[in-house]
Parts: sequence; structure tokens; C-alpha cells
Amino acid sequence: MLKSGPGAIALPRSASPLVKAKQLLYAHFERPDLDMTERYLVDFGLVQAMRSENELFMRGTGTAPYIYRVTRGRNARFLGMGLSVPNAEDLERLARRFGSRVERAPGPGGGAVVHLRDPDGVAVHVHHGFVESEPLVVRSQILHNAPSLTVRVNDTQRPKLEPPQVTKLGHLVLETPDFNRSVRWYMDTFGFIPSDVMCLADGTPVGSFTRLDRGSEPTDHHTVFIAMGMESKVDHVAFEVVDLDAVEMGQQVLMAKPYRHAWGVGRHLLGSQIFDYWRDPWGQKHEHYADGDLFDAVQPAGYHLMDRGGLYQWGPDLPDDFIDARMTPARLWRVLKLSIKDKARVKLLLALKNSMARPGRQWQR
Repeated sequence: MLKSGPGAIALPRSASPLVKAKQLLYAHFERPDLDMTERYLVDFGLVQAMRSENELFMRGTGTAPYIYRVTRGRNARFLGMGLSVPNAEDLERLARRFGSRVERAPGPGGGAVVHLRDPDGVAVHVHHGFVESEPLVVRSQILHNAPSLTVRVNDTQRPKLEPPQVTKLGHLVLETPDFNRSVRWYMDTFGFIPSDVMCLADGTPVGSFTRLDRGSEPTDHHTVFIAMGMESKVDHVAFEVVDLDAVEMGQQVLMAKPYRHAWGVGRHLLGSQIFDYWRDPWGQKHEHYADGDLFDAVQPAGYHLMDRGGLYQWGPDLPDDFIDARMTPARLWRVLKLSIKDKARVKLLLALKNSMARPGRQWQR
């Protein structure tokens, strides 16, 4: 871990956020084929909540009306996310601050919504007053015998070979060309707290795991991870399942389908989740995870070096194509244009790319 001061550059919490987000509700994507999308999501473990000709809403086992929204369109792209806030006054405050308005929310659950855009143009839909769904029955967490504790006698462990039940959308990872601007916007607008900050060798922050501020109530280690990248995009969306067996069973089920495995099974270092990543038919990464860390608002931020080794404690080596750092012609052109007006940021982007590369594959400035 890097030390604050001469090592890592501190990323302070917002002293007075506009509101405090309560929950990450859903991810929103555009897809050209709703049938293909739904087949993948059902195999992944989600359940249809509502569907029309041009919209698909999928839920988990929890009370959120939906955790995944898909709009039919020509492109395969990320459209945005949904958050909730605890009070109707929060919606009014956001609407006044950003020149928006409170509207009736579409889709299951109803309620009210304010539509915002983050500094990179990512849509952030903020909800309140929706009707929660009845939770679905979830199998009990499997108890494991250990040398010091016997919990299963004259019984067996036989989980069904079926898609794992997804309990909720746990987090998503956003990339942005301007890390400082984006992370401050989410912290100042929604009260997100930095849990662990990723830094370059000189201590410059280039990524942050941020969590909800629920005071003394523990919450997931991260809800939104914001990281510097060559463009604005979502790297992956992550869904919680009940235990390690569910993660492994998800891999077993998806391996028998025509989908592409991305990485796993392993255990992350920061957040501690047991993970397994898969790509949907358009290449978008989706994560099954279990057994993540929980922090309350007292826990201070940690500072860590950004490198490949910081991504996991155990598991298969990080595949070369997991982090999409290819210098495509479009990206090279973007970097060249950026170098004319902001050489410092280009230097940071190249340093970030080198920090995640295998030895011997660094880019030279």
C-alpha cells in the first residue's frame, strides 16, 4: 500500500455532497437483438421483469424492480445507469442544480426520476418512490465443512446444474479520459466515498473504488469504480450471487453455451470478491461475484500501486485481452489530438497503459 503524503496524492471525500445515493439500481444498454440479449441474460441468471417491442427489463432475486434495462437500437453500447436516493427532496435538489426536471419513471416499479449526464455524457437516472418487487426465493448459502468446524453430517452438497441466481447489480466500472473531473463529480453529486485509490508510481491517482455512504450501515466495498482510460466507456457490470458454488456453477452452465469466457475463477485483491467474467454476444464483460468486503462510512481510503498484480490474489493470470488497451487507429488519433492541447494527460495515459502491461510490452514516450 502506498503512503499518503509524499507517495500517494490524497483523494478527499466530498465535504458537502449534493445528495447521498442509496442504491445502484440498474445498468442500461442498447442492443440490436432483444431475443439474443435475453437468452444470454437468462443463462447468466437474470429473470425477465417486463418486455415490450423495444424494451427489455431484467431483475434479480432482490426487491429492485429491475437491475438491467435493454433498449432496442442499431448499436451495441452502454447507455447509462440508475441510482436511487432516499427522499423526494433529493430529486428536486438534483433537478434544480442541473436544470433538469422530475418526471415519471418508465418501466417496472414506476415512481419518479431525474435524468442527468455525468461530465463524459453518461446518462445517470436518479429514482425515488418506485414500488419494490416481491423478492424471489433464493437457495440457502452452502455451508462448508472445515477442520475446525463441522456443519454438515450425514448430508450431501448437490447444487443444481442451472444458472446461478443473481441477487443484485453490485457495481460497474467506468473509464474516463479525465479521472479527476469524473470522480469528483460522482463524489460531490452523490456522496460516493473512496474505498481504495489506485495510483501510478509517482502517487498520481488514476482510479478509485467508490462506495455508497450509508453511515454506520455497511455497504459494498465499491459501487462504482472510476478509472482513467482513453475514452468514456463501461468496462464491466458485476452481479452478486449467493456463494462460491454459485460462481462456479455459473461458469459450468455458461461453458456449455456459445459465450466467450473473459477471466476467472479467482479472488480479487481490493474488494476480495470471488469472481468470474463472461462476455455477452457483443463482447461486453459481465461478472458473477460472491463474498465481497463490506465497509461502513468510518473506513478510510487505502492507496495502492496500479499494476496487474493488484487485481487478484489467486486465480488464472490476467488475460491479455481482458483490459482493452489496444492502440487502435481511432485511439491513436485521439491521443495525437489530445497531445496538442494536453501533453500532461497523454503522459498519464501512457504511464497507465504501461503499468498494466506485461514486462517488455511497455510503450515509450
